[in-house]
Amino acid sequence: MSASSILPSPSAQSGLPRMRLARTARGLACATALAAASQGARADSPALFLTDYFQGVPYATSAAYTPGVTLYGAVDQSVGFTKGAQTAFVQQSGGEWTSKIGLYGVEDLGGGYRVRFALENGFNAANGQLGTANTMFNREAWIGIGSAKTGELKLGLQDDVGVPLFIDVFGQVGTVSSVAYLTAWTYDLGPGASYEAARLQNAISYSSPWFGPFNAQLALSLHDAGSNAPTITTRAIAFNYYDGHLFGTLSYLGNYGLNALTTSQYVRTDNFAAGLLYDGGHYVLSAGYSFLAPRLDGDRVASLYTLGALYRYQKRNDFRVELAYRTVGGWADHSYGVTLGYDYNLSQRTAFYVRGALIRNTGSAPTYGRYPSQQPTVDNITTNYTGANGQTEFYQAPHLVLVGMYHKF
Repeated sequence: MSASSILPSPSAQSGLPRMRLARTARGLACATALAAASQGARADSPALFLTDYFQGVPYATSAAYTPGVTLYGAVDQSVGFTKGAQTAFVQQSGGEWTSKIGLYGVEDLGGGYRVRFALENGFNAANGQLGTANTMFNREAWIGIGSAKTGELKLGLQDDVGVPLFIDVFGQVGTVSSVAYLTAWTYDLGPGASYEAARLQNAISYSSPWFGPFNAQLALSLHDAGSNAPTITTRAIAFNYYDGHLFGTLSYLGNYGLNALTTSQYVRTDNFAAGLLYDGGHYVLSAGYSFLAPRLDGDRVASLYTLGALYRYQKRNDFRVELAYRTVGGWADHSYGVTLGYDYNLSQRTAFYVRGALIRNTGSAPTYGRYPSQQPTVDNITTNYTGANGQTEFYQAPHLVLVGMYHKF
């Protein structure tokens, strides 16, 4: 989730009591990558659900302003049952949070300006392996400079610009969120379809100051040295609104990926998206829309609609549900996804949880090139198998159940 752009400076809000300022600043974590809104919105915001949710994520709380270096992270472990073409019992990392460890730092330059950096690596808590082989920081590796008046410029590996992950009440965690899988599924759209990962490499981004409840973000991702890809491999823009309870965003992301048939031609895929989230303190409501359009003749387009809700009962019990519906233009391809969850909070940083997810697929558009013959799924479940007649067939309703716990530090 985009949690690292500029936050309003406490010095710019000197008229607010210090304790109230800290409380409202933490509440603005629900706008993570976007940060905070206007002075008036901050002054009036009560405690929000995501104030607690982002404890342990320093760049999404009031700690984002504190000079110094902070060690942070999360350990999340679960066991579960998966059903697809095969049945399996699994132990795996990450049912609520990606297991990770990171360093976050701030230096106050004076005059309202700050330098910030983040170095973050994901790992598999089940076996200790790095999230990406031979990579020390696969999630965050950026440095930024800015102020509440000028906005912030950032360079390096960073979250992309667009609909933040928290619009999905399960945070689009890769092991269980049906929204995460349906959002990025491109295998049935054609050989030119691609989807930009949640983080941009070789990126340059700018987050504007907040003008009342409004803010804008821009990002460019450059190709790797020696690559024959277009110089700018990803371009993105987002317009955001936050009034202390309601967060909304409209975004565009254009990503260049390899043609899966030629493996030499680069094709742009356009992603237009929108998201809404209302945080009422003890409940959260969300909605999202995504439209994927590969720019290769003959490729198809896909639309995804999502709805989510979360309810907190007596401070310790969180009930969650997320619904998703995906359709492919011009084909009888439809996927329905549902994710259910319950959390028992031992503290703001530690919880037990139960998760269940199901995707139901109908229809089957042809796949292309290097793309596997799979339908949308969750976790690492396989949906294709060889039938009695020797033909490839699909398990239409992959599903899983996870039980786990996490601790953020």
